[in-house]
Amino acid sequence: MASRKLSRPLVIPAAALLLLAIAVAAAWQAGVPLPLLPATRTAQADTTDATARSEDVAAGSEEAEPAVPVEVAAVARRAVSAYHRAASTVEADRLVEVTCRAEGRVREVAAEEGDWVRAGEVLAELENGRQEVQLRRAELALAEQARKLTRARQMLAEELISEEEFETVRATHDQAVADRDLAGITLEETYVKAPFAGQVTARAVVAGQQVAAGLAAFTVADFTPLRIRVHLPEPVAAKVTAGEVVKVEAETADRVLDAVVERVSPVVDPATGTVQVTLLLPPDAPARVGGFVKARLTTDRKHDVLAVPKLALVEEGGLRSVFVAAADTVRKVEVTCGLYDETHVEVTSGLQEGWTVVTLGRGGLRTGSHVDILPPSGLTELAAR
Repeated sequence: MASRKLSRPLVIPAAALLLLAIAVAAAWQAGVPLPLLPATRTAQADTTDATARSEDVAAGSEEAEPAVPVEVAAVARRAVSAYHRAASTVEADRLVEVTCRAEGRVREVAAEEGDWVRAGEVLAELENGRQEVQLRRAELALAEQARKLTRARQMLAEELISEEEFETVRATHDQAVADRDLAGITLEETYVKAPFAGQVTARAVVAGQQVAAGLAAFTVADFTPLRIRVHLPEPVAAKVTAGEVVKVEAETADRVLDAVVERVSPVVDPATGTVQVTLLLPPDAPARVGGFVKARLTTDRKHDVLAVPKLALVEEGGLRSVFVAAADTVRKVEVTCGLYDETHVEVTSGLQEGWTVVTLGRGGLRTGSHVDILPPSGLTELAAR
């Protein structure tokens, strides 16, 4: 009996601890917050303090974010033009194939590709011995008839022959003149001559070659002046007038050339719906016939409009915006644009004259970004012109 009484006080605390453990486990599984012991509260306080310190450090790092170096330009008024671009090739004023006018064998070739020739200069000669003999015979026959005509005129004056007999002699003489001229033409056709002054661009015959009448033997070009023919849509061609200056970029030129609109065709090509416009290049244009060129024709022009450099424009889908710089920060502003030219774009809404927009360095910007404005570089200065 005594032993049972002694062991009872030990059993009761053990059961209470067991029940407490079971309750704690159940509460933990159910997600019920447990009362913290002093030691636990101290750990949580330490964690809270650490979190606060980390937030302070993060805030400090944001405040210490370096400024983005940018270049800026002012929103200002200027003239802005719209252009239409067209591609074409350079053409010579005259470029012709010089053909053989007679059949025969080539005796001599007197010109090569690249040679400059005068009008009428012999480029090649065919064998023409027969033609020379025929001409000589015709000249002799003409000389004989000339003597007869002289005697007949004297006899007519002395009334030794009738007027009818004299006319017969004169007709024979005239026929001899025609025979002589025909023989001269036949001989002349054995020579291949330059039709005008220019440069030989192609040679298609060699000495000893048998050629037929009509064979293209040479190509001769006259390079003064050079022309460009572009084909424009009818609405664009309606805005082009003769005499206006057109900017032309040639692959062989190290500068932009100033061509002049020489003429605008009065008709529309029904197959393409385009109008041919002929441009005249300056005499000193460093361009080659057949070379590829790009022409830029002015189709519209506005004066005294707000404009910004094209470098400042940010295009995202169908929206256009710029970064406006104020003090050391920027903000993104949506804009509406009008005409474009090579360097600037017209702004019809969203900006005011005198504002400053970012032109270079806008890639990583957002509203509120800190910026460090740098002096304008050559690219920005070029865009500002």
